Amino acid sequence: MRSYTWRAMPKSCTAYLILFLISIGAHAQLTKDIFPLNREFKNGGFYLSPLLTYSYGPETKNNLNFNDTLYQYRLNELGQLRYGIELGWFQSFENPLLVHYVEGGISYRRFDGNVEHDGELLLPDLTELNFTSTNNFSMQTIAASFRAVHVKQLGKMSFLNLGLGTNVNYLLSSKYERKGMYPVDKSTEKFPSELHVQLHFQAGIGLRLTEQVLFVPHIEIPFVNAYPTDDLFPPFNFFNGDTFPVLMGFKLMFLRKDPFNCNAPIYNGPATQ
Repeated sequence: MRSYTWRAMPKSCTAYLILFLISIGAHAQLTKDIFPLNREFKNGGFYLSPLLTYSYGPETKNNLNFNDTLYQYRLNELGQLRYGIELGWFQSFENPLLVHYVEGGISYRRFDGNVEHDGELLLPDLTELNFTSTNNFSMQTIAASFRAVHVKQLGKMSFLNLGLGTNVNYLLSSKYERKGMYPVDKSTEKFPSELHVQLHFQAGIGLRLTEQVLFVPHIEIPFVNAYPTDDLFPPFNFFNGDTFPVLMGFKLMFLRKDPFNCNAPIYNGPATQ
């Protein structure tokens, strides 16, 4: 049997969430939105996104019964801030309906942390034995990402950026270390597989830094597994602890001038007499 107790998220993650929630209430719609792009720019361009990574999980409680013996244990995951970087291409649409642009990229991501294991073994004679262990994990992945993005203009130089997409994660390296012993079969403990596909949500607030550079601070949260399909939730497991990765960063989107359309007149409808 498994149960959860949710703990407060770190202040850095909470600040990002508050920023995005506040922005949703702003609706200063302009006569000319940033998306779709003006005709003087090409529809596609490169983007670069430095990342901070963090893993977060609730307290997990489990019970094991074997040979008239009950073992109850709790797992608490403590993530550490690490880093990553993503490079990719975006393609915007001239007449968007719901999706203003799509983007695809390749990223390097690292996740580190530890899982505190705390358990009690109750023997048939009612003797109780206590076990504790601090289990460390370190994981490095290469991820291929694809997102469909909806944009909502907030101000003259700002917009709300909401994306839904997939991550295909390939495990580059991993290291798992147990500091103590406890009566759980190590072969039954779950860890991320070599190939892992997740659905994720990304939200950010975009700013136009210059004529050709868009700056988009964002937060990304993978929320369900698409592969392997035997366990859709949560996104990651370390030592049987349920883990939710969080990625925070900023995206620089580089707009490209279109020399063929820079001086082209923009059609604004039929002329009025």
